[in-house]
Amino acid sequence: MAPITEVRAVEQAVVSKRRGPSLPVLLRWSGVALAAGGLLMAVATLLHPSRETPTTIVEAEVRLVAAHVLFTLSSLLVLLGLPGLYGAASVRMGRLGLVGFLAAFTGTMLIAVSGNFGFLAPVLATQSPQTIDAINRYLPEVALNGVAFGGFVVGFVLFGVAMAKTASFPRPSGLLVAVGAPAQVVGFALAQLVSPALWAVAVLGSLALGAGLAWPGYRMWQHPAP
Repeated sequence: MAPITEVRAVEQAVVSKRRGPSLPVLLRWSGVALAAGGLLMAVATLLHPSRETPTTIVEAEVRLVAAHVLFTLSSLLVLLGLPGLYGAASVRMGRLGLVGFLAAFTGTMLIAVSGNFGFLAPVLATQSPQTIDAINRYLPEVALNGVAFGGFVVGFVLFGVAMAKTASFPRPSGLLVAVGAPAQVVGFALAQLVSPALWAVAVLGSLALGAGLAWPGYRMWQHPAP
């Protein structure tokens, strides 16, 4: 029996030495990711041109590419931080929070993937402007964008409502998330289809959503749950 006991002791020692970061540490870094992601989301929207046409893409190429770089980084940070935010209060957020988290996570991921188009658009606008319109009308592209933005809006609305209902997060932060996500997407659509002046709606929405995510993220960084 002695050799077996010694082997188990050695195994436990190895496991203890290889132990990963604690839950509070993970939550703290999730909070940092959310706070940074929310901030970059707002900055990216402010930087992005109010309308994407072949002409405006060429004229505002630097701003467009820079904005998509920030959008990509923002999406990555939100994807890294959102599981920690949900995990910190998953029991209290219930099924509404679970559905909202899954939809918001999926929508954010798909938007990050489709956002790669922002890096190709300047080349297409210069070499083959008609291709941009053809891509935007291509059924699989339309379907992908529909699922992405639909999941993004519905997910964050549900997730924001679930946040507002629990005492784990500041109630206003949940309301900012629930209002900000649809305002950002609707503002983007209105600016493209109606008037560039309505891009202000997208900017206000991104500021609300970014603040709604950064607020609890900052609190998690300062006071991570054990």
